[in-house]
Amino acid sequence: MKNSLMDRIKKAMADREMSAAELSRLTGISPSSLSEYLNGRYEPKQDKVALISNALKVSPGWLLGFDANTSPTTSANNNAPNIQDAHVSLPDLTQKDEREIESDLEDMMNSISSAAYEGDDGIEDMEAFKATIKAAMIQAKRIAKKKYTPKKYRKDK
Repeated sequence: MKNSLMDRIKKAMADREMSAAELSRLTGISPSSLSEYLNGRYEPKQDKVALISNALKVSPGWLLGFDANTSPTTSANNNAPNIQDAHVSLPDLTQKDEREIESDLEDMMNSISSAAYEGDDGIEDMEAFKATIKAAMIQAKRIAKKKYTPKKYRKDK
């Protein structure tokens, strides 16, 4: 996974013509830490992955190598949408949907809390993990609503 992460950070930087110094400035990650990530010596924690993905305008999932078929940008050779633009055509969530996500997220966090690392960064890591999981759950719910809602019930006819 280290090579995939390192390669994808470099690819996204190259696609945006962004230097390591600029990425460091945008994320607040020190240049030395960023260099360690780019050289594959260390792998960033989830909160740092989130910062990097936001600065590069790619999804954390793509950056981590989980979404192998999606590139971070639209190339001139294909008409694949930009990852960040994919949410534009998805339906909004209702309050019921949001409550279900919150409930499911709390259940998930409670079930893994006993296995959580209890160190100095434990709380920050858990919050970053929770934020990442929540974003993924929201995106999954919106995709499912678009895919499985019959056309006659859609608001975007």
